[in-house]
Amino acid sequence: MAAIAKIEEFFVCVFLSVLIVLVFFAAIFRTFGVSVAWSIDVAQMLFAWATFFGADLALHKHKHIGVDLLVRRFSVPVQRIILFVGYLVILCFLSIIIFYGTRLCILNYRRFLYTLPISYSYVTSAAPVGCVLMFFTIVSHIVNFFREGAFRGAVK
Repeated sequence: MAAIAKIEEFFVCVFLSVLIVLVFFAAIFRTFGVSVAWSIDVAQMLFAWATFFGADLALHKHKHIGVDLLVRRFSVPVQRIILFVGYLVILCFLSIIIFYGTRLCILNYRRFLYTLPISYSYVTSAAPVGCVLMFFTIVSHIVNFFREGAFRGAVK
């Protein structure tokens, strides 16, 4: 999983860098009356992919937002049960996004970006691909959860 995280981190950095450069140059060119409309389509695609890769990176590092004000009041074993149930809920949600996101990609294969002859499926496929990556990340968290012992330690 660490190798996948490194690859994702590389792509997030590249995608965000290219996105920033594209938007900056599009704004500069627009002030001179030159249209670079295609940059918005490319930026949209890069943003979608960077978002889902970044979400998986955050999941790897347990950096997603969490509200544990109430959970911390329970005993450690109950906290662990809540964590496990949370993992199962996340897996269910990711499964739904994978299913419907894949259907959306299939429906969008004939739709093209407004300014480029590129299928819109390349944009919409970021959701199911990103959710598959997050699914495997959650599965690895569950495996680690049971390796550590289901009721030992505190919630991260």
